[in-house]
Amino acid sequence: MKGLLLALQSVAASALRAGRVGGGGGAVRLAGGERAVRLACTNSRTGAGRAAFLAAAAAGAGAGLSSTAMCSNGEGEANLQSAAAGHQIPASQIPSTLPQRKSIDEPDETPEHNPLLPFPESALRHDTYSGVTLDLTTLAASLDTDEFGHMLHKALEIWTAEHRRGIWLKLSTAQSHLIASATSQGFDFQHAEPGYCVLTKWLPKETLSRLPNGPTHQVGIGALVIHPLTGKMLAVQERTGPAAKRKLWKMPTGLTDPGEDIAVAAVRELKEETGLDCVFDKIICFRQAHGGLFGRSDMFFVCLCRLAPEAEERVRNGGEVELLPQEEEILQADWIDMEDYATQGVRRESPLYRTMNGAMLKAAKKGISYSSLNGDEGGDGDDGSHGFVAKNLPVGFRPGSNTIYVSSKL
Repeated sequence: MKGLLLALQSVAASALRAGRVGGGGGAVRLAGGERAVRLACTNSRTGAGRAAFLAAAAAGAGAGLSSTAMCSNGEGEANLQSAAAGHQIPASQIPSTLPQRKSIDEPDETPEHNPLLPFPESALRHDTYSGVTLDLTTLAASLDTDEFGHMLHKALEIWTAEHRRGIWLKLSTAQSHLIASATSQGFDFQHAEPGYCVLTKWLPKETLSRLPNGPTHQVGIGALVIHPLTGKMLAVQERTGPAAKRKLWKMPTGLTDPGEDIAVAAVRELKEETGLDCVFDKIICFRQAHGGLFGRSDMFFVCLCRLAPEAEERVRNGGEVELLPQEEEILQADWIDMEDYATQGVRRESPLYRTMNGAMLKAAKKGISYSSLNGDEGGDGDDGSHGFVAKNLPVGFRPGSNTIYVSSKL
């Protein structure tokens, strides 16, 4: 184990020197003597993501944390093994204690497989709601339509007798010819993503379906960054979209990716749209809206971020902050007065935007008050430093961690 830690720490140090850890791909922070690990696995398949994971694993192992518990996307073991292979760490030295990540609703003990079922056990997953998922993507794409229809009919008879409730059916794009067989037996669409779709069927006849709807919300972020010397805010003008139509300046914004924390998305969007390396501080406010694309609702979080320490130090020593607008989406990026931003066109007339911009102005009052610099604990009084700070904590009773956002005043 000691040899593994030394190897991981060496890789982490190389990654830090190369500037790949703490940028857009991932972040590792050791806080004082606690050796607290903060890992943002925004894309574990990139070199930066693997380097960040290795750095976190090196630090976390020294703190008694498992690598899986530090990586919220549940790919800890795979990341560690692939990265280790790339850096000549023998597989025999990879800790064997990395637990497999299970779905939140997966039972501790899987029911015994019924041999009468026409589908293999590997294609089935049971949940804690007496439901079953039939994952056809694990089977051949060339399943015969008629044969599948007979197999599904038999399976439904068995599951009904076993008092199963919700049945989930996952098919790949290549298996779309099987959809008609499923819908003819009472299945309906639940959601679809590139590459697959999911259909569901509620078996109990005496009750209405208790299965959840498909995804109802999209989650977006807006990133507020204040120049450490001028007090101006970072703003962009987009090439297309509603703001571009009105020629409005706006914060760097974007949608979270699947499995991505709000804090990580804010840092990523800043890097993608402006080229800046930044650090998430807290959520200032958030807005809920309805009636979006295909009836989806929208949650939009305004996040206060600050320049990464090395960039801020460069500015305070007389250097410049280079802005690199994303060519495909961003027309220009600049630092502008917050008052000018808040009083643009239609926003000046909007009660919603007056309130949102007022919260941003308050957060930037008297320069800026960062929770990450003042400590997570907020003091008494109304000094503009209120907000929601991010804490990534182990779940404890199962592998993995979640990010909780709590008031900086609590």
